[in-house]
Amino acid sequence: MRDSACKGQTEHFFPPHGEQADAREQREAVARAICLSCTVLLPCREYARRHREQGYWGAENDEQRLEVRRRASRNHHRPPAEPPIAAQG
Repeated sequence: MRDSACKGQTEHFFPPHGEQADAREQREAVARAICLSCTVLLPCREYARRHREQGYWGAENDEQRLEVRRRASRNHHRPPAEPPIAAQG
């Protein structure tokens, strides 16, 4: 994280109390632009996912990380796919 592009700009990554939806969209757009220019975007994203961080990390907000966890959980609990049956000739 010491190599992050966001260092010293926490106001773009963590919402103020009572933030409205329009303000959140604007704030996260700035955060996203910073993240997309960052050399440590992927390690940052993985850290936030693994530690269930709050705020905007690695170009993802809380809801996006939650959706990733839900998809992973659904895929983890699915039974393995049946192997294809070879055509009888």
